[in-house]
Amino acid sequence: MDAGSQGMRKGGVVGGRYRLAELIGKGGMAQVWRATDLVTGQDAAVKFLRPDSEDLQQLDTHERLAELDMLRARFRREGILLGRLNHPGIPELYDQGSHQSLPYLAMRLVTGVTLHKFLGRHAPLPLSVAVAVAVQTADALACAHTLPVVHRDLKPQNLMISEEGVVALLDFGIAKPLGMGVTQYTRHGSTLGSRGYQAPEQILEKEPTTRTDIYSFGCVCYELFAGRPPFVMDGTKGLIEQHLHEDALPPSLYSAAVPEALDQLVLDMLAKDPEERPTIDEVLEVLRPLAPRPGDPEPRPRPHPDPTAPLRHPQDRPAERRPQAPAASASCVGEEWLDVRAIEQLCDKAEQEIQEGDPDETVRHLAELADRARAEWGSRRPLVRRIWELAAEGLRLTGDCGGAARLYQGIAEELVHGDGPQERADRAVLRLRLAECRLAFGEIEAAIRVIEESGHIAAGLPGLLAARVEEVRREVDLDVTERLADPGAAQA
Repeated sequence: MDAGSQGMRKGGVVGGRYRLAELIGKGGMAQVWRATDLVTGQDAAVKFLRPDSEDLQQLDTHERLAELDMLRARFRREGILLGRLNHPGIPELYDQGSHQSLPYLAMRLVTGVTLHKFLGRHAPLPLSVAVAVAVQTADALACAHTLPVVHRDLKPQNLMISEEGVVALLDFGIAKPLGMGVTQYTRHGSTLGSRGYQAPEQILEKEPTTRTDIYSFGCVCYELFAGRPPFVMDGTKGLIEQHLHEDALPPSLYSAAVPEALDQLVLDMLAKDPEERPTIDEVLEVLRPLAPRPGDPEPRPRPHPDPTAPLRHPQDRPAERRPQAPAASASCVGEEWLDVRAIEQLCDKAEQEIQEGDPDETVRHLAELADRARAEWGSRRPLVRRIWELAAEGLRLTGDCGGAARLYQGIAEELVHGDGPQERADRAVLRLRLAECRLAFGEIEAAIRVIEESGHIAAGLPGLLAARVEEVRREVDLDVTERLADPGAAQA
C-alpha cells in the first residue's frame, strides 16, 4: 500500500455506509475508491483528500499546515457545490464527512472512459460523435454556470463517457462559485487549471469568470472537431505564449467535415478577451441544431462507448437515481412511479403559495420532482409543464435565480411545442424570465439582447399575447436599467 492510500484499505467502511472495494484513481491531492453502498447495494465513488502527497511533503512544516488547511477548505467547498448541482452529466453528491481524520465525498460512480482516452482510440471522430460529446458537455457546464460556478479545470481528462454514452463533467476540486464575499482557496503565485487548456486570464492569474471555462471548453471542442489541440509545441513557441498571443487556425483546416458555424463558434470561444467569448447558452444555440436527433442512424464507424446514443435514443437513457429520495411531504415521491393525483395537489398548493406571494417548501419540492416527472411522463404532458412552470416561478420569487433559470430554459427548449402565436409568446416570456434570472450573475448584455428580440416578437403577435410579452419585457428592462445605474448591483 502506497503513501497515498495510507489509512485506507479494501473492506473498510466509511461513514458507516460505504464499504471500500478498490482504489480506482489517484491525483496529486486526492484519491478515489470504488465502494459499495451498504444501504442500497449500489456502487459509489468515495473521494479522499491525500495529506501525504509528494507536493505537500516538499513543503516545510508551516507551509504544509497552511496548505492542508486550504485543501480541506477547498474539499468542503467541492462538496457544497456538488450538493447544489443537479444534472445527469454531473455526478451527484451522496454524502460527505470525515474518516480517520480525512475528509471524504461520496458520490455517484461514473464508469467508462475519459475523453482523453476516447480521443486516443477513435480520433478523428465522425462529426456527429464530436458534436454529441460537445453538446452533452455544454449542457452540464450550463448547469454549473447557472449557479454560477466556474469549473476552472475543463479538459479531456475530466470528462468521462459512460458505457451508455452519457458524458459526465468530473472533478470540481478547484471550481469556484462567483459572487461577492467568496473566500479564495488558492496560494498566491499558483496558477490553477491544466496546461494547454488554461484561458489567458488564468495564465495571468486574473479573476476567473464563466467565460474562463468557455476558453477551456473551446480547446476541448477544437480537439473534438479537428482531431488535435489548437496549439502544440513547435520548437519555437511555447504553449503559454501561444495561448496568450497567437490566434488559432480554423478547425476545418484539419477536418473538412467541420461546417462554417462550428469553425466560427470555436474561434469565438478561443478569443483572448473574455468579453468577446460567447456565453454557454450561446454555445448551445449553435451546437444543438447540429447534434444527433432521436431516430438518427448510428455513426459509422460506431465507437464504443457511443456518445450519440443518449441523443438518438433518449428513451433508453439510464435513470439517474440518488441513493435516498429527498424528504417530502407527499407520498408520491417514495413510490416507484409518481402519483398523478398527489402531484396535482402539490401543484395546486404551490400555485396558491405563489398567488399569495409566499412560495415555500412546496415549490422547492416541485423543483426536485421536475426532472423525474419529465423522465416518467415525457415532455408533452400538460402536467409536466405545469410542474416546471410553477417551480420556476416560485424559485424566482424566492430569489433562487440559478434554480429558476435552469427550469425556465428547460421549459423554453423542451416543453413548449409548436410555433404558433401562443408558443412564440410563451417562449418570449420564458426567455425574458431566464434573462432576468441571469442578471443576478452579471449577464446584462445578454439580457439587453433578449429584451430587444422580445420586442420584435411582440410586434408580430395578436393584442393580448403582445401585451403579456410587453408586460414582462418592461419588468426586465427596468431591472436592467436599475443595475446599469448601480454598478454595485450589477456585480452582485
